[in-house]
Amino acid sequence: MRTAKIIRHRHKYHHYLNDDLKSVKEETFFKIVFSEPAEFDQFREWIAQHGGEYNYNKDESRQEGKFPKVPMFHDEICWCDIMTYYILHVAGYKYHSSIHPYKGEVYVKE
Repeated sequence: MRTAKIIRHRHKYHHYLNDDLKSVKEETFFKIVFSEPAEFDQFREWIAQHGGEYNYNKDESRQEGKFPKVPMFHDEICWCDIMTYYILHVAGYKYHSSIHPYKGEVYVKE
């Protein structure tokens, strides 16, 4: 059995001015992990075939690159949408479970 995971990383940035908290900004980043390393290469190739690029910056725990042009995503698009679409509809995985507390999802394929 093969597994694929989408893992969420949340980063909070606190802005202080003279020890006074002025704002808090939160960003969410996504990482895709396959139990079979060749499947990650296939994911990146699929992204490239659709005019995009996916890179994961390990030092900053964040994805970088360019969104692919996939016809079903027109307006707002997120890496989690692209990853989920690929895992379910291109790679043939099925949803298995979530990683709590809302840290991601696990998908399986026989």
